[in-house]
Amino acid sequence: MIKKFNIVFVCDAGMGSSALGASLLRRKCKESGIDIVVKNTSIDNDNISADLIVSHINFESILRKKYPKTPIYPIEDFMDRKNYDKVVEIMQNLQKNKSNILNKSNIRVGCDVETVEEAIRSVGQMLVDGGYVESEYIQGMLERDASLSVYMGNALSIPHGEFEYKKFIKHSGVVIKVYPQAIDWHGEKVHLVLGLAGIGEDHINILSNLATVFSEMSDVEKIVKNQDANEIYDLLTAEE
Repeated sequence: MIKKFNIVFVCDAGMGSSALGASLLRRKCKESGIDIVVKNTSIDNDNISADLIVSHINFESILRKKYPKTPIYPIEDFMDRKNYDKVVEIMQNLQKNKSNILNKSNIRVGCDVETVEEAIRSVGQMLVDGGYVESEYIQGMLERDASLSVYMGNALSIPHGEFEYKKFIKHSGVVIKVYPQAIDWHGEKVHLVLGLAGIGEDHINILSNLATVFSEMSDVEKIVKNQDANEIYDLLTAEE
């Protein structure tokens, strides 16, 4: 199964206000019908892994420096139930974003053959248009392929940005173009180009499925022959 979303409450010692806040949020999540793992810890914990961190406002600046890619929700009063309504709203929005990592509308079949640069710019613009990245990310995709080809084998290339361009990712996204006539990708034949922008583990399930689906060339040839966006979507979004 795809991992559950998780929230971590942070306070100074990890035993008082954060434990209280975590308890109240668990109750609120149950009332709202959302399944989320809620934990609590101290500010001294340097290995927090969470989809959302909730902390006392005094720790906000410290946590934003330590975890720049993790949403932080600061609060002053751990007893104010309005805070928990807001946290539930934030998590519902995060879940919506995650469920939109791959949309059927971003699987394009029957594409006309392009050059490598045209293909990278094309899937990059799809990521921009889908709200996944800022336009600067496309340059990172081009630089990544120039420094080390993003050709993966079995007629598949996965353009993605260099590390320093991750700051231009808004949230994880995947887009796909399928070419009946192969692209010449630095001497390799490519029929499928998957544009990728990934934060954390949001996109891991899709990549795991992709590794399975495209592990056999016969399966790749079938996908290229069928040119069926619904088939590709179902294969890549199946739960583990």
